[in-house]
Amino acid sequence: MSERKKGVVLSYIQVIISIIVNIVYVPILLKFLGKGEYGLHQLVGSFFSYINIFEACMSNAVLRNYCDALAHKDRVKANSTLYIAKKIYQVLGVVLMIVGIGILLSFRSFYYSSLTSSEIKEGTYMLVVLFVNMFISLNGSVYTTMVVGNERFVFFKGTMIVTQVIQPFLVFFLVRKQPYAIMVTLGFTVVNVLCVLCRYIYSRKLIGPIKKCRDVDKTIVKQILSLSSAVLLGTIADQIFWKADQVILGKLFNTAVIAVYSVGAQIYMIYMQFGMQIANVFYPRLSALYAEENGLKRVSDLFIKVGRLTLYILLLILTGFILFGKEFLQLWVGQGYEEAYYIAIIVMIPFSIDLAQNLGLVILQIVGQYNFRAKIYFVSAFLNIFTTIILAARYGIIGAAVSTGLSMLITNVIIMNIYYKRKTGLDINEYWKQVIMILLMSVLLMLMALFVKSISGLLFSNVIVLSGGILVYICVYVLLMYFFVMNNYERELIRSVISTKFAKCP
Repeated sequence: MSERKKGVVLSYIQVIISIIVNIVYVPILLKFLGKGEYGLHQLVGSFFSYINIFEACMSNAVLRNYCDALAHKDRVKANSTLYIAKKIYQVLGVVLMIVGIGILLSFRSFYYSSLTSSEIKEGTYMLVVLFVNMFISLNGSVYTTMVVGNERFVFFKGTMIVTQVIQPFLVFFLVRKQPYAIMVTLGFTVVNVLCVLCRYIYSRKLIGPIKKCRDVDKTIVKQILSLSSAVLLGTIADQIFWKADQVILGKLFNTAVIAVYSVGAQIYMIYMQFGMQIANVFYPRLSALYAEENGLKRVSDLFIKVGRLTLYILLLILTGFILFGKEFLQLWVGQGYEEAYYIAIIVMIPFSIDLAQNLGLVILQIVGQYNFRAKIYFVSAFLNIFTTIILAARYGIIGAAVSTGLSMLITNVIIMNIYYKRKTGLDINEYWKQVIMILLMSVLLMLMALFVKSISGLLFSNVIVLSGGILVYICVYVLLMYFFVMNNYERELIRSVISTKFAKCP
């Protein structure tokens, strides 16, 4: 198996481990920390995420130039890119320290009326630790670029998987000794430093040290900064959209409220991971299709095909959560988090369409139209701030979720579908004709299941009974879709998977 294929397999393993860790991790943290400390942990993480985006944007731009140089076997340009990136990261590190002072002062003044003095003090210490973490990550990003650019995916993904496994154990050990949110932050930082150190050692042995350049190529600097600014716009919008609710709720209420909202957010963020996996592997295929004769028609067909396959999975999870979500949350995090159920559903419903059309974002990147999505998402993110303030002040955390759900419906579903139809040439009318039966059958099955559940009086109060109910629902869902909704291609796909499994059995 090639290095790239191994990397793909490890990517899926990483997603599965991430989901398992989240399911196990959250209730244990809540048990040791309590609502207040867990909410503070989520609040500071949300506050800090706006700074973290700069490192991500720079990394993408540096990697793009580095890979381009390696593709053309230009070792001089590759080294120049790394050297320039290293200098840019050093400058950003200084800027980060200056910004950090402003963030610390803003945090104390912004939350003085909603947090206790001890929470503000602890939150300040947490931000200091996170800024140190960020400084180390910035200066270590260039080594990550070297590893990924040279397609050492097994090592790269392997370190991420090991990090995901070690980090929870270290955090659990620390919070058992001292049940405070800052211990979680310290655990993250220690593991991150070790990970950066491993990549540094590996890249030095793999390629050697980055050589000093006497003459800095200004073209490379311009390319890095230009691409970074384009990616930055979309990344800022994402961070504002997904993190603003918790920042605003922290101002309006307290850390306990944030803890409840964060549990609901954990659900729809896990949901996101399921929706994004299929589309991620189609970038090379789409690029090739656009170069072929009648390529647009084939791209549109692929958009519909992938959309249907993704929607089967998403609607199974969504309807299953609506059916069993209350009991799952009860067993997962215990009493006091009932509103998290409604928060997750309110966001997941419009999010389903966006995730099912995730391949459209790849298409926008290939045809050079991604800027529109970034701009409209940026506007939506800021509008979401205002509507969240209004709705949250009146309806609490449910109002904040409604604001996010409505913003997503207007932007990612209505506006983007109009744009796909008019600007990219995708056959959106055909898409909706193809998926409407999946939507209707899912809703019908869910309503029937809710009716049966209500009249039967079954109580899914333990893991065994709940698991049995979920398994029965999955079987009924798959059978109904197979016989009444799936087309020949999809049925053959199911049959091929089953036959492959049985062929491997002794």
